[in-house]
Amino acid sequence: MAPLPSENHQRWQRIVLSVRKEIMALSSEERQWIDQQLSLIGTLQTEIHDLFLSAQGADACAQCQGSCCELGHNHMTLANLLAAILQDKLPAAHFDRTCPFLGDHGCTLDIAVRPYNCITFICEDVEQALSVEEQNRFYRLEQQLRSLYIAFDERYLGSSLQGLLIRSQSMAGSLFLARR
Repeated sequence: MAPLPSENHQRWQRIVLSVRKEIMALSSEERQWIDQQLSLIGTLQTEIHDLFLSAQGADACAQCQGSCCELGHNHMTLANLLAAILQDKLPAAHFDRTCPFLGDHGCTLDIAVRPYNCITFICEDVEQALSVEEQNRFYRLEQQLRSLYIAFDERYLGSSLQGLLIRSQSMAGSLFLARR
């Protein structure tokens, strides 16, 4: 049985609180590694989003009213949460929605902190609106971005492209930023 929105909200609040505390206990070297990786992620995500916009992606999303976003309930990863916390850009999560970060006017997350699955998903309409060169660039950027997220997965116990809500279920009280 799927968790109730209130259960997911409580779990999410515990995750956020734990990660906030864990950030404070990091060494300066570890924090520097995270900052560098998140900067690269933010840059790539902005480049990917620029391609999306050049293909009139915002219009395509407005027409379908974000139906692909209905699948984003669990997508927020450790890297995304770290970026949102460190940049003070973590909006309220609403687990009674299909995606806790889907607002009345689209995604409430800043481009640089959106989940990998969200930033790299393009529907057929958007992909067809990209030139062949732009499509090739998109997929090169997507591979570079994936490698950065995988670096988080390989480094931290709480990191997984499956998302924090799913990952937290198998952590048995371990710290999210515990090194593997």
